[in-house]
Amino acid sequence: MRKLALIMAVVAMSACDRSKPELEKTLVQVQTISAEKDSLLQDVMATTQFIADANTELSKVRTSANSKVKVSTTGENEGKLSPSEQRTALLSRIKGITASLNDAESRLNASRKRVSMLDTNNVSLKTQIAAYDSTVTSMKSIIENQKAQVLDLTNQVNALTTENTQIKAFNVQLTTDKTNLTDERDKLTTEKNTVYYIVGTKDDLLKRHIIIQQGGLLGIGKTPVAARELNASDFTSIDKTAVGEIPLPKAGKEYKIITRQDMAALDAPPEAAKGVVKDSIKIKDAAAFWAASKYLIVIEQ
Repeated sequence: MRKLALIMAVVAMSACDRSKPELEKTLVQVQTISAEKDSLLQDVMATTQFIADANTELSKVRTSANSKVKVSTTGENEGKLSPSEQRTALLSRIKGITASLNDAESRLNASRKRVSMLDTNNVSLKTQIAAYDSTVTSMKSIIENQKAQVLDLTNQVNALTTENTQIKAFNVQLTTDKTNLTDERDKLTTEKNTVYYIVGTKDDLLKRHIIIQQGGLLGIGKTPVAARELNASDFTSIDKTAVGEIPLPKAGKEYKIITRQDMAALDAPPEAAKGVVKDSIKIKDAAAFWAASKYLIVIEQ
């Protein structure tokens, strides 16, 4: 109604001193200016709505990226984009609106050029053109502001992408550190639980420098003891938490333990308190038995 009143006012003011063709020409020019304004207004409103929508989407993407991952039931997240996919989609839309803004600016300049070519001899039309110029200036300011907002949106999305990449790298490092710590823990546990034993004759063990003779007088009454330096590769290794019984080579034969294990931790006849065992070495308390030494040397008697 306001546009119609404006048009009628222009026509009325021109009626006194213009012919019918001139009036029709003026009417067309005024309608042209009005149409140009409407077109510009629609462009600006559409862009403003997009920026508002983009800000909302960006907020959702940021929330999704920062929230903890929730384990969902099968199919719960079907059809939903990941934060990374949301950012990619949003960037694509931002590129589209950037192109639209550039196009709107070009059309704005073209529109201003068309209006400037209208007849400027009519005083009323001059007023309309001046008002249109003011609108163009405002529209240009709005478009520049929208471009700045779009650039800010792009920077925010890129910042989220960079942050997400850093988080992924950090998670990879955490996984690597966890794996290394687990490996180190397993290694330490294995080392802690690994013990060694050997069974043999005194002569054999002496030749292999696993035992030495000490004490006695004039070579008489010497006692076999473990050598000061023992090589684990000469022994059989076992896991003390898994092995509770060590078999002896000859059934019914007596063997003597000469190392510092706790004999009270054995499940055996009374003579075991002196380190003498038969058939097998049965351990009832592994922690106590192996506490003094992880090397067990057993000599055939």
